[in-house]
Amino acid sequence: MSGNKELEPAIIIEVSSLEDLARLAYSMASRFLIMPIYRFKEEGVVYYFIQASFKDYYKNYGIPVVYYYARPATEDVDDSIAKYILAKADETGEHILITNKTRHGYTVIPIINLKSKPPFFKF
Repeated sequence: MSGNKELEPAIIIEVSSLEDLARLAYSMASRFLIMPIYRFKEEGVVYYFIQASFKDYYKNYGIPVVYYYARPATEDVDDSIAKYILAKADETGEHILITNKTRHGYTVIPIINLKSKPPFFKF
């Protein structure tokens, strides 16, 4: 036996909005798993993503699943200030904020800036 098993590639899934990505990270946090949202820029596009993995899904057990949202890098969003996504849902509805500080009563999801695109991030 050679022991050199080829790894399955990550499964890449695009979501419709940053709010959808935040909602997914928030749902994981409700299970006591704080999942940071990673951010990197490439060729005028800003990518936000989280990584999860399939559990108990037949032959895909343990394969990384990357959910991402991409938007143009514009000057109207200051990525250097946006360090957290705050999320909560209450009787008045869903509240998702992108900010540089925390706020009582919200689940805090950190945004981690990467210097470059991770090698598994392939379209």
